[in-house]
Amino acid sequence: MTTILALDMSGTPRAWINCDEAISYHAKDLVAWSLGETVAEYRGGFNRITGKQSKLETSSIIAIKGSEFHKHTRVLLTNPTLFARDRHLCAYCGFTHTNHRFFSRDHIVPRSRGGKDEWTNVVTACVPCNQEKGAKTLNESDMSLIYVPYAPNHYENMILKNKRILDDQMEYLLTGVPKHSRVWWPTV
Repeated sequence: MTTILALDMSGTPRAWINCDEAISYHAKDLVAWSLGETVAEYRGGFNRITGKQSKLETSSIIAIKGSEFHKHTRVLLTNPTLFARDRHLCAYCGFTHTNHRFFSRDHIVPRSRGGKDEWTNVVTACVPCNQEKGAKTLNESDMSLIYVPYAPNHYENMILKNKRILDDQMEYLLTGVPKHSRVWWPTV
C-alpha cells in the first residue's frame, strides 16, 4: 500500500499517512501544497447540473495546514527507530540481525549513574553485550563503541520508519539528511 509523506507548513517531514487520510485532508482543504506524483484518485458523486463527477487526488508528498504536525520538536526515541538508526548493528561487537529480539537499548552512561534516556546516550546492543556491560561505564566494562550515537532529524526519522518509500519521497527526504547520518551507510 502506498503511503503519503505528510509535512508541516515549513516542509519538515512529520508522518507517514495512508491515502484515505491524505484525501481527507484534501476534502477539508487542509493541504497547503503538494509535490511528487499523483498516487491516488478518489471519485465522488455526479453534479446534477453539470453532470460531472467530483474527484479528489493526492500526491505522494503533501504539506498540512495548521498545527497538527508540530507536536514534537525532536524525534521520539523508540527501540525500532534506534535499531534502524544503528542499522541493526551492535555498537560493541558488530553483530547484525534484522530481528529486534536479538537487541536491546544500552545506555552508554547507565541510568543508575545519572545517564539520560536520550539519543546521544543510547546505542543498539546485542543482548550478550548489554548483559556483559551491565550498569558499568565503558571504562569499567573495558568495552568500546564501534560508532558514535547521534540524534536523527525528522528527515532521517521518516526514512528509518518506512521500508517502502517512493522515489520522489526519497529524493525529498535525502535533501534534509546530514552527511554524518548512518542512512548513507550501505544496507546490512
